[in-house]
Amino acid sequence: MAIFNLNINGKKQQVDVDPATPMLWVLRDHLNLVGTKYGCGIAQCGACTIHLGDIAMRSCQLPVSQVGNQAITT
Repeated sequence: MAIFNLNINGKKQQVDVDPATPMLWVLRDHLNLVGTKYGCGIAQCGACTIHLGDIAMRSCQLPVSQVGNQAITT
């Protein structure tokens, strides 16, 4: 486990999760932000799309360890 400081929808959040945890599950299971949905799990359908900075990303395949200090918008 590791502690990550995230900026989600303009709000600072801290989570203690495995670095390989997909952002989808960090958002839904650890932060109770359930607007981002699980669809296919293979980054094809777009149900899990979030914005990392200005770039749309599929959160089901994006490990929390790759987010860094970028702002996340759900």
